[in-house]
Amino acid sequence: MSDLRTAVPPWHPSQPHHALAADVRAWLGTPAAFALFGRLALDQVAYREVAAAVDATGRFAQNFTDRGIRSALWGPLLLFGDDADRGATAQRLKDLHGEVRGRGRGHFEGERYSALNPALWKWVGTTSLLVFHTGYVTTYGRQLDAEQREVVYRTILHMTDFDLPSEQARIPATAAEAAAYYDEVAATVLDDNEFLQWAHAAFDRLPVPTLVGPRWLQRALAPLWWLLTPVLGRPAKVCAEGAAHPRMRELLGVRWTRRRQRELDLYLLLIRTVRRWLPRWLLLDPLALNRFRYERLRALYERPQLASFAPPR
Repeated sequence: MSDLRTAVPPWHPSQPHHALAADVRAWLGTPAAFALFGRLALDQVAYREVAAAVDATGRFAQNFTDRGIRSALWGPLLLFGDDADRGATAQRLKDLHGEVRGRGRGHFEGERYSALNPALWKWVGTTSLLVFHTGYVTTYGRQLDAEQREVVYRTILHMTDFDLPSEQARIPATAAEAAAYYDEVAATVLDDNEFLQWAHAAFDRLPVPTLVGPRWLQRALAPLWWLLTPVLGRPAKVCAEGAAHPRMRELLGVRWTRRRQRELDLYLLLIRTVRRWLPRWLLLDPLALNRFRYERLRALYERPQLASFAPPR
């Protein structure tokens, strides 16, 4: 576990901007945050070696929706389990990625890849963190100064443990460093490739998920699924494109207009309104909700306790 994870958490009442950090933590526990801004992760496969690795596994092509659901389910385990579970989950994720190595196929024929290549690991880890950071800052940025934006980043970094035992793989320590790193990679490495364009298009025609329910139910729901997903997916498309780095907009052919900006502003207003007024039990992932409830109960038990057992002088 990183030294950062053992430090006093940013949401502790003793820390400056602890209320902001607590809200950021709740943001990470809200499945809608990943759903609305998850398409930002397309920047990962604009890195050719990452695209070659993901393409070779075949799991995205098998069922793009199932792969997205699995990715979303890793988050609560990594972020809101107890210390032992978080550590074990992080290690398992690293072990599984260790199996992803070889040479590309098809469009990536001959491209060597290894998920544990420190440069690739740093890119995937940083951009995974930035999905949540960029989503939060896009939604609340007008209310945040530079120091508060750093609090947002530091809170998310505190909750994650992506690092490998290599300085080359280390996630940037500050939002400013992350932005500079991203700009450098965007200018020197990110480029168009076949998998990127396929994945971008796949978001607009997501297959029926097969992880839950019998086959007959999946088939019965298919017509409704194909009818609703383009409509329900529209906010996620606009939110991610509005928050995307200029290089990613260029690669994906996004033409940003005033009309599109107004649509984005409407979605962001709805997100802020829903988060302000709806109860947490409706918004949070069950594991995150369980963690927050546990911490409230723990605080009740701790409140009447003595600060010291030393004899009075």
